[in-house]
Amino acid sequence: MHAGANSSPAVEETVFRPPRALGVIAGGAIAAWSAVFAVLCVFIAVGAPAEFRTFLAWAAATTLTVLSLVFLNWTYSIATLSYVIGRDALEITWGFRRVIVPIENIQRMVPGRTVDEPRVEGLNWWGCHVGVADVRRIGYTLFYSTHGAPEELLYVVTDAEAYALTVEDQAAFAEAIQARAALGPLDFTMHRSVATGMAALPFWRDRVAIAAASLSTIACAILAGYVFGNYPGLPDVVQINYPDLGGIVRIGDKSELLRIAQVGFGILVVNLVLGIIIHSRERAAGLWLLGSAGMLQVVLLAAAIVAFERA
Repeated sequence: MHAGANSSPAVEETVFRPPRALGVIAGGAIAAWSAVFAVLCVFIAVGAPAEFRTFLAWAAATTLTVLSLVFLNWTYSIATLSYVIGRDALEITWGFRRVIVPIENIQRMVPGRTVDEPRVEGLNWWGCHVGVADVRRIGYTLFYSTHGAPEELLYVVTDAEAYALTVEDQAAFAEAIQARAALGPLDFTMHRSVATGMAALPFWRDRVAIAAASLSTIACAILAGYVFGNYPGLPDVVQINYPDLGGIVRIGDKSELLRIAQVGFGILVVNLVLGIIIHSRERAAGLWLLGSAGMLQVVLLAAAIVAFERA
């Protein structure tokens, strides 16, 4: 039996992994530091009297928690960074994102020692250089690198853009690419970037949605700051007006006014979660939920101002 004219020899994937220990240690340390201080802020805020300093403790705890999660994600991305050379494409894996580069699109490979070291705009710390740079003689370049010196870099130049990778055995990498190129493409492969998991949600690529969520969060913080900042100056017993019920006035404990901030935070959390989920199916409905959270914070802020002045 003879092989058909269109048959092609099976080619196994070749995996190249850059040194990642330093980047993982540095990123993990920042994530751990943020988490520890977030917990400390929670301990300070829980049980503390309602005042502006308590609000600042809660705000710091929230900010540090988000920071810890962000660096945890980046640390995971460094740990999973790899370059896989398949039959028809080079696949760069960075956390929940994969960049597919067709072999036939690769024009040349340039060792980093022959090019001036550029300044990368993006994530930059020891063992992590992920972002973009304008490299002399190469042009616009995407960095997925953990290099510590320019000679550790290998530039993969395509007909569209270039990629800067950290490859220890650059000769073996180049040979693997050239061997696949000599075989010719077996199937059509599109040059693309693919996100998986939470990173695949359209929300992260929608600047309007991100802006709406950010403004709603800021509005909630302003509401909480106003309530906590003015709360200590209230008498223990306050008058609570009900204008919709014929001007009925009830005497109650001032702690009831704290519910305004609690309601605002609850609305923000529910709207953000539902808005991000629904945005993936219906953008307009998702934007409405994200934006309405901020509008409701403004309404609650107006109600808080009136209530505090009358109290």
